[in-house]
Amino acid sequence: MALIAQDLSFSWPGKSPLFGGVSFTLAPGERLSILAGNGMGKTTLARGLAGFLKTEGRLDWQGEALHSMSRADHARLVQVVGQRPHLQLSGRGYSLREEVAFGPENLGLPVAEIRARTAEALHFLNLTHLAERDCRRLSGGETQRAALAGALAMRPRLLILDEPMTDLDAESRDALAGHLRSLPWEMAVIFLDIGWQSWMAGLVDHHLLLDQGEVSGPLTTESLFATPLPERIFLAGQPA
Repeated sequence: MALIAQDLSFSWPGKSPLFGGVSFTLAPGERLSILAGNGMGKTTLARGLAGFLKTEGRLDWQGEALHSMSRADHARLVQVVGQRPHLQLSGRGYSLREEVAFGPENLGLPVAEIRARTAEALHFLNLTHLAERDCRRLSGGETQRAALAGALAMRPRLLILDEPMTDLDAESRDALAGHLRSLPWEMAVIFLDIGWQSWMAGLVDHHLLLDQGEVSGPLTTESLFATPLPERIFLAGQPA
C-alpha cells in the first residue's frame, strides 16, 4: 500500500474533535471518496490527508511520514485542488501556459522538462488551444481544469480533490469526470464531496462516510447504496 491513514483525528484548540478514527489504505491507481455533509470537516480533513495540517495518528506514504518530508518531496508527492480553483491560481503569469508551468519551475526542473510537463497537462485536459489565454478570462469549467492541470504538471502520486464539480454544469462535470477516469499515470486519488453523485460511477472504488466526527467504511458503491445514511449525506441517482 502507498498511503496509510490510521486513527487520524483533529480538533481546533478548545473544541471537540472535528473528526476521529479515520483509517484506510490506498494503493497507486485506487480512488476513494470521503462523503460528508456541509460543515462536517471535509476541507479540514483534505488538508490533513495532504499533510498541510498536523493531525494525530499515523499518516504514511510508502512507510515515510508525510510530515517528515521536505517541502520539495512533499510537493512532488501530493497535490490538492480545492472547491474554489480560481483562488489556487498563482497570478505568476497572465497566460494559462505560464500558470501551469509555475509548479514545475519551483521544483527547479530543467527547462525542457518544464515545457514537456506543461504541454502534457494542457493536452490531457484539452486546454492546449487556451494555452496563451489570460487566466482571468477563463470560464468556471476552464478554471477548474486549469487548477487541475497545474496539479498534474507536478506529476503527483497522490491527488486530493475537494468538491471538484462545484459550480460546473452537467456537460462540464461529465467532461472532467472523463478526464479523471483516464489519468495519464497511476496515482492514488481522494475525492471529498457532500454525497455520491452520478459522475463518480466507474471512477471511485470505495467510500468513507464522515458525520459529526464519526467515520464509517470504506464501503463499496453497492454497499453504500444499501447502507442507511445520515441525512446530511445524499445519493444522487443510482450507479450505472
